[in-house]
Amino acid sequence: MKKPQINIVGGGLAGLSAAYTLLKHGGSDVTLFEARSMVGGRVQSRMVHERNIDFGGFLIYPWYTQCNALIHKLGIDTALVKTPLSDIYYFLDDSGVALTENDVPLSVADGLMLWSKSFLKILQTSSLAEPDLLLFGGTTISEYLQLTLGTEGHAGLYETFFDTVGQGYCYGPIDQAKTAFMAPIVRQMKFYGDIRSTSFFPQGSQTLVDHLVREITALGGTIHTNTPITGIDGTVLQSKTQRFESDAIIFAQTASSDLYGSILPNVPTECWYTHFVTVAVELAATPVVGNTKNWGAAFYAPKPEMSAQAVSVMNSSSLYGAELDGCIVMNIVLRNQKASTITPKKISDLVRSELYRLFPNIHNERIVDSVHWTETMPVSQETFVQAVRDAHGKNGYYFAGDFLGAPSMETAITTGQTAATDLISALRISA
Repeated sequence: MKKPQINIVGGGLAGLSAAYTLLKHGGSDVTLFEARSMVGGRVQSRMVHERNIDFGGFLIYPWYTQCNALIHKLGIDTALVKTPLSDIYYFLDDSGVALTENDVPLSVADGLMLWSKSFLKILQTSSLAEPDLLLFGGTTISEYLQLTLGTEGHAGLYETFFDTVGQGYCYGPIDQAKTAFMAPIVRQMKFYGDIRSTSFFPQGSQTLVDHLVREITALGGTIHTNTPITGIDGTVLQSKTQRFESDAIIFAQTASSDLYGSILPNVPTECWYTHFVTVAVELAATPVVGNTKNWGAAFYAPKPEMSAQAVSVMNSSSLYGAELDGCIVMNIVLRNQKASTITPKKISDLVRSELYRLFPNIHNERIVDSVHWTETMPVSQETFVQAVRDAHGKNGYYFAGDFLGAPSMETAITTGQTAATDLISALRISA
């Protein structure tokens, strides 16, 4: 009996975990298509001073249940180590004053009010991958803070702090990001561990991607890179040069893909992505932040009027060791700029401009490497995600990706596994 052919569009963590789940179960032929030259999505490591350092997602929280389980199955959990933490500093205004989290003057009374009014809702937001889309009434994070604290509270400072932290990690602005998708992360951090309880791969999170690829190939799966899917006819995928038949398809590409216009022709794609450049810069010495060179990261309050702004900087030596002393990694948000206009020369100019703005006394800088993230950290809207949920499992179509929930490695992996198990059940695929 011929095995069913399963095609997967998108080679990020969602697509890779879907492929791995299908192949471990057995009973189907699996082919994955990735438009770019490499898989892994927003998990990417680059070599700096003979060390693989991360330019994308890398923190593994203890409540990343499916992510940690997958790492264990791949036999690489012993490669994880607890994240070493030096102080993290926040610049919340133009004063130049660096504040640790304990120094941020958030009102205790407002904090208690926010927590008391949100407690019952937060308790219900347990699923990162499938949040309750109606629980927060469609509010953005900014709107929710204003409504909850009221005009007499200090919502403005809470908004600034949340926005500084969120955009520093490449999430969208809180006046556009929806509470429904971000509340599950707040819940998990509150109850099960914040950044102080995280782990990471000191040899780079590419470790996870490489082992997934190795397993998928060993189990008989096929991965095609540099193969963008340009069209779809039923369950037949079309690239520029070839047609690929299938019995079912898992769509794990970005929600902005033109394919969604064919899959959901009457549904507006209400999801957009943040636009960033992550760059590693070598300096003569580690710059001073908060009156010390022994700092872990610095976050800067977003300035919407700036078309390009460094919103966070990481001290690589605090994470990877003394051999990276003087190496910093910057996240620079690009606002209202077309990806096609961002040339290597423009990246270089932006980096140097922001470097001198933040650290005017530094000298002898050298850009080691950079990654231009044209689409990162989805900002989803409830109506679009509900439409995708409704279409899941119909016409042989299944959906995965972190645009379906709280953007994270955990959500990508969980939705990939869920799509695979739902497909296995629907097609009654026997191992």
